[in-house]
Amino acid sequence: MKTRKQTPWLILLCLLFLFACETTVVFQQQKAIYSEGWHYRDTIIFEATIHDTVALHSMYLDIRNTVDYRYSNLFVFLDIEFPDGRILRDTIECILADRQGNWTGKGFGKMRTNRFLFRDDIWFPQQGVYTFRIFQGMREDRLQGISDVGIRIDKK
Repeated sequence: MKTRKQTPWLILLCLLFLFACETTVVFQQQKAIYSEGWHYRDTIIFEATIHDTVALHSMYLDIRNTVDYRYSNLFVFLDIEFPDGRILRDTIECILADRQGNWTGKGFGKMRTNRFLFRDDIWFPQQGVYTFRIFQGMREDRLQGISDVGIRIDKK
């Protein structure tokens, strides 16, 4: 049987849990793709200054596409340059439509926006400026239908 003395502790516990799970945006930026299309040599570059080398982070890739995009997915190459000059390269597949051809993400009309988790529970070992370079990897000289690409980094 509950008493009135237990209720404040339960509320306090719930509030502590909510604040403990809160994330903080460390970096977020989007860049538009040229209306002529995303040429395979075009590099989208982001620079983020990271100060916290202890906390865990989540990193996301934001993709905005039109419903005229010809594919159900998008392959991109991501280079991460550390402050000391080391470079890490990764390949990311972004699923933009399901097997039935229905667009994923949010939006209405001709535009859709998706956020893809790239890495969870990562940490940045060095303070300083990290450079993120994104290239399209779709084997098409000029890729049509991708309108914006972005990166978001959250501190947990």
